[in-house]
Amino acid sequence: MKGKMTAMSPALQTITDVYASMEQGNIGKLLTILDDSVLVYTAQCMGGNRRGRERILQLISLFYRPGSRAPKTAGHYMEQGNTVIVLGDIRMRDWESIDSPMSFADIWVFDNNRIISVVFYYRDPELLCEYLSRQ
Repeated sequence: MKGKMTAMSPALQTITDVYASMEQGNIGKLLTILDDSVLVYTAQCMGGNRRGRERILQLISLFYRPGSRAPKTAGHYMEQGNTVIVLGDIRMRDWESIDSPMSFADIWVFDNNRIISVVFYYRDPELLCEYLSRQ
């Protein structure tokens, strides 16, 4: 007997679609669901905590702009209530001291179908910041 497939929730489907779009270099879908005063939490070297749509786009563009040497690739999606957690890897290309991808976890929180906060975790944020500063 085959297992029953369940439909994705709207939040999970939205985030899955957002990552697929961003990995193709298109951040437009993200713009449509960000709350104007979205809160962003990240390592101090990555700019620290910030508020607002423009601030998150500055950070996202580091990984998803065309030709990025540190692209993020989502690998696993989990959902708990109004929160979607995305696990994946960042490939730091052409850097001799990196021999494996760096893992990340992004935590997206929704309210009324809008993203109101996101937390970006990196396995080694200082190493990532050092790499990005050389680009």
